[in-house]
Amino acid sequence: MKSSVIDGLKRWKDFSGRSNRSQFWWFYLFFLVTPLISILISLAFTQIFVILNLSTLSLLSIIFSFLYLLFVPAMLAVQVRRMHDVGKSGWFLLAPLYNFYLYVQPSFEKGRIPNWILAEKVALGCVGVLVISVIVNLFGGETDSLGGLGLWSVIYLLIRRKNKSNKKVED
Repeated sequence: MKSSVIDGLKRWKDFSGRSNRSQFWWFYLFFLVTPLISILISLAFTQIFVILNLSTLSLLSIIFSFLYLLFVPAMLAVQVRRMHDVGKSGWFLLAPLYNFYLYVQPSFEKGRIPNWILAEKVALGCVGVLVISVIVNLFGGETDSLGGLGLWSVIYLLIRRKNKSNKKVED
C-alpha cells in the first residue's frame, strides 16, 4: 500500500506508462481517505481556536479541508496510467461508467499498448463532451443535446467496429 501511494505521488505528472490494478486501487483508497482526515484535522483546530477565543484563526483551519485538492493531478495521472494498463487510451476517463468497468479489468499484455487511431480519440472526446453537456443541461436547461449524444454514440460505435475489423485483417 505504502509503495503504491508513494509511486502515485512521485509520478504525479507522468501520464504515460502503466499502473496496475493494485497500485490504482490503493491510491484510490488513499485519495478517498485523505479528505476525511483533513476535514477531521480542520474541525479539531477550529474547536481548539474557538475554545481559546481565537475565532479569527479558526477560519485559517479551513485550509486543511482543501489540502486534498493537491492530490487531484496525481489521481488523474494514476487513472490515465490505469487506462493504459488495460490497453485503452487515457481519453476513456471521459466515459463515465465505462471507465469504472475498465478499472476492475485485468492488465493488458505486458509491453503492448495498442496504437490508437485519431478518429477514435476524437469520437471518444466528443462523446465525453456531450455526456458532460447532458449532465449540465439536466441541472439547468434544455434537453436538445440528447439527440447529439445519441448521434455521436452511434458514430463512435461505428468507428470502433471498423477498427476491430481492420485489426482482424492485419492479424
